Amino acid sequence: MKRVVALGLGLLCVTCTVPDIEELEEEKPSGCDTDHPCDVRVLLKYDGFRPGCVTLRLVDVESPSRTQELPVDPPVTEASGSREVGFIRRSGWSSTVKVTASARESSCAGKEVAIATADKVLIPDEGTADVTLTLRAVDEDGDGYVREDSGGTDCDDHTASVSKGLEERCDFLDNDCDHTVDPAPVCDGVEWRPALFVSGANLRDVAPHARGRAWFVSDNNDVLAYVSREADGGGQMRQFTDCLGGWSTAWARPSDGRVFVGSWEGRLATRTTVAAEPCSSAAFDGGGAAIQDIVGFEQDGGTTLYAVNEAGDIVRWDYPAPPVRVAHVDADLRSIHGTGPGTLLTVGYALNGDVSTAYPVAYRSNPDGGPWLQESLPPPSAGQHALHSVHVVSPALAYAAGDQGLLLEREGSVWRTKPPYPIFEDGGVSPDIFDVVAFGKTAVVARLSTDDLVRFDGESWHDFLFGTQGFTTLEGLTSDEFWSAAQDGTGFYWGP
Repeated sequence: MKRVVALGLGLLCVTCTVPDIEELEEEKPSGCDTDHPCDVRVLLKYDGFRPGCVTLRLVDVESPSRTQELPVDPPVTEASGSREVGFIRRSGWSSTVKVTASARESSCAGKEVAIATADKVLIPDEGTADVTLTLRAVDEDGDGYVREDSGGTDCDDHTASVSKGLEERCDFLDNDCDHTVDPAPVCDGVEWRPALFVSGANLRDVAPHARGRAWFVSDNNDVLAYVSREADGGGQMRQFTDCLGGWSTAWARPSDGRVFVGSWEGRLATRTTVAAEPCSSAAFDGGGAAIQDIVGFEQDGGTTLYAVNEAGDIVRWDYPAPPVRVAHVDADLRSIHGTGPGTLLTVGYALNGDVSTAYPVAYRSNPDGGPWLQESLPPPSAGQHALHSVHVVSPALAYAAGDQGLLLEREGSVWRTKPPYPIFEDGGVSPDIFDVVAFGKTAVVARLSTDDLVRFDGESWHDFLFGTQGFTTLEGLTSDEFWSAAQDGTGFYWGP
């Protein structure tokens, strides 16, 4: 039997694993606690990744055949942090030990990606020897796999949709790192198809929350429509008309599908998928400024949303508490997105006088909670006055798009201009990009002002869906499933 004694030490977790109780009773002290401290206390630090498995190995320097291994619980969610682990040396050991910590990606069967060692640790006759070991590796996309040049197996650390061991999907990515993209037959049966039709509704936005589950919102007749698709191709659509307003944007909570909506009049509201539970308006005075985008996150048992409006306000909504303005910038904010509150980006345009001198702007959330920080963008070409959409793939990769084909890629903290959608008419200009959804460098999908959905593969553009209904939105929750909607009340779905 192993006995584990946990001791609180500030904000750290101390876990001392000791030998069998029978051995302890013979050896004394009989436990690793305040009365009988651990002989060696190791502070493990994790930098740049979240290990799937961590092992602490102890070796008696004077008699290397004497070893002891202790499993260590790594941080559950953070890509960096610390943990304390202690042990009591066994009877007969010398006073000098070698301490080694090793970390593996994904699980204890994964590849070893980090190791740290203290060669000669002298245990005092009284008291405890303290050792600090730092395990370092790079996992930018937070999928549990370390990038290849950091000793791991992730061939594309910009996206959680790619890593060794994943199944290949139809999504324009090399999901399993075997150097093939969408091999046959993974794309068989994958196509754009109608998902719903709501007569008389000008569908303005779509908010997927789970596979085959999405809300569509209308800005002209109070309609919120919920679609659930089944694996056999069937499904159902439910309409709700108790959320009164011209709804411009929506986000749906992954855990239960509750939708949060913003309006052109600056109002916010929410409802569930259950007809008997009414729509609930938020106590928020938007001053009449149009809410143009909203994004949310579930974490620590709560739901936090961020919305932006045309007046430059950034609104935080810790549901069910009322929304509050947390920041203001001198810009018309069109879009906001992030993988979490710490990676949020918002984009739009600012004026340098009148509308003819407008220019694109982007801001990022401030880690210390202070004013949002303006990003440095490449100089736009003539006519590229605004950014309309932003999508964060991972902390190290994001895309923003705007007027006259403007497409920007943010790698690390640096924005670079990517090739615009081609011009096919002499003297013409590239169409505006109103929406961008990305899941990797080869899977960037956009909605154009020409009523087309197109795809950028990192080097060139490809047609994705041509329409005549007037596409108003483009969204995607996973790399192999996209949703769109149109002014004539038709919703569209792309996936298996």
